[in-house]
Amino acid sequence: MDPSSSAAQPAVHQPRRTPAKTVDSVVPISAETRAILKRQTDHEYLTSADLPDELSLVDCLDLVDVSAFGTVHTLNLSGCTGIVDVSALGSVETLNLSGCTAVADVSALGAVKELNLSDCTSVVDVSALGRIDTLNLWGCTGVRDVSALGTVKELILARCTSVVDVSALGQIEELILSDCRRVVDVSALGAVRTLSLVRCRQVVDVSALGKVHTLNLSSCTGIVDVSALR
Repeated sequence: MDPSSSAAQPAVHQPRRTPAKTVDSVVPISAETRAILKRQTDHEYLTSADLPDELSLVDCLDLVDVSAFGTVHTLNLSGCTGIVDVSALGSVETLNLSGCTAVADVSALGAVKELNLSDCTSVVDVSALGRIDTLNLWGCTGVRDVSALGTVKELILARCTSVVDVSALGQIEELILSDCRRVVDVSALGAVRTLSLVRCRQVVDVSALGKVHTLNLSSCTGIVDVSALR
């Protein structure tokens, strides 16, 4: 899988297909954010109820306030390095925060179905993200404890160089550990369906991986005995 599959796309506007929001859920959009929306989409939006189902605001370095975006279904904010607070985005179904390097607290995002946090280097605590279907943490070098992520269906931990213990991840369907150079023990991963250990050079023993359906051991130079994989 290409970890950049949710890479930057041009700003898009899609008409809202979901029912109109109740008065209580309507959030006014700040003047600064309205100006950015106008610049990027050529549309005027005054409140959260006016926003489309799909919104892409890629590389908007001056975007800070996203408190009105919680009603959007599919939201791409990749490369928006000014964003810090994403606590209002917990109801977004597909959320791309790739490269949002100022985002640290993602505890409110546990109900998102597909979440891309690749290169969010300030993120450390991912304990609230265990219910997400597809979680991309590629390059999140601050993440160390992944014990709460065992129920994620598809998990990308490529280049998460602080991760050591992957013993809780044995029930994940697709697990990408490429370039996780501190991972040594993979004995708990025998039930994973698709597993990538590319360039995991500290891994030596793969005797427990014989039932993995798709296994990538490219450049795992510490592995000598692969007899259990035949």
